[in-house]
Parts: sequence; structure tokens; C-alpha cells
Amino acid sequence: MRRTGPSGLEVFLGGADPSRRHDWASDGYRSSEEYLFWSRKVCGLACLQSLLHGWTDIRLPMGELLAQALDRGCYVVEPSGKVQGLIYRPFMAWVGSQFGFHCELVERTPIQVSGRKVEPGQALIASVSPEIREPTTREPQRGGHLVLVYAVDGGLVRFHNPSGYSHNSDSVSLPMHVFERFHAKRGIMIRRTW
Repeated sequence: MRRTGPSGLEVFLGGADPSRRHDWASDGYRSSEEYLFWSRKVCGLACLQSLLHGWTDIRLPMGELLAQALDRGCYVVEPSGKVQGLIYRPFMAWVGSQFGFHCELVERTPIQVSGRKVEPGQALIASVSPEIREPTTREPQRGGHLVLVYAVDGGLVRFHNPSGYSHNSDSVSLPMHVFERFHAKRGIMIRRTW
């Protein structure tokens, strides 16, 4: 995890430069610089990778998923280097044609409504604030990060957070009213079709 320190420079929390600790080559990246550039931008692809691992036998490294997503217009890299994406409609078309999942755009829909459709074989890639890692954050922004909601029951939203800390990334549960504070009321409902 990186944060901007008081000096205005990025500092790495938890030890050394993550490109030295992470085996970026096994993730399909061509360099540590490519890994560092994209690792903070592929949360939606991490959600897709989780679905592929859970629902299929397809095992693609993140670098390969990223290359395909770029080819399909799911991300656009501007000349300045700024990245636009994950762009939902091209992503949905790619995921449908490439992996056979049915995708449905979710817009202006609170989690209390979209969560009713989350069931075995159907999950929600939900737009939330990256601040969801710290549920006590007051007045968080909404959107800017994607998580994979795999269950909504008993007033709890259960999800995988690609950018969570080690203790809260694999499986996180938040009360629905807390999740709602971070939720941008949009995302992509994805369903297995077999």
C-alpha cells in the first residue's frame, strides 16, 4: 500500500517497495514499472479474476486479463498517462463474449435493491469508495474503486476487496447501512449462464 507522506512523496507502508516483494512476472506483467502503474487500477479485473477462479477452470494472469481488457476498450490510456476505466459497457461485452457470463448494468440503485439479486451463481461488481477499507471513515467519497459482492443476507454485505488490507481483503462483511455510505449505487451484475 502506498500513501503520500507529509513531504508530498509517496511512501510505502509495510516495508520495502512492493515491486520487489511481489512476483510481478508471474502475474503476467512485463516489468515492475508496469506492475506498479497498473496494480492500483485493476480492481475490476481482480473481481473478474475471482469469478473466473470460482466459476470456471480459466486461470489467466492479471497481465493477460489486462492486455485483453485494453484491446477491448475497457480502459483508455490518455496521452498524459491518465487512465480512464474500468469502462462498464465494453467490459460487459468482453466478459459476455469471452467468458460466457451474462452482464447487467446497475445504475442509480441502492445496495438494498441490487443486493436482492446477489445469490449463488450471480455476483455484483460494485462501485464503492476505496476508503471502504476503513469503515469508520466519515463522509467518504462514493465510487472510484470496485469490489465483488458475493452475498447479501441478514443485513450484511459480504464482499472481496482487491485493495483491502491482508486481514480484510479476502472476505469482508459490513452491515448494509455502512456499505451504503461508500456505495456509488452503480456496478455490474454478473451471472453464470451454465
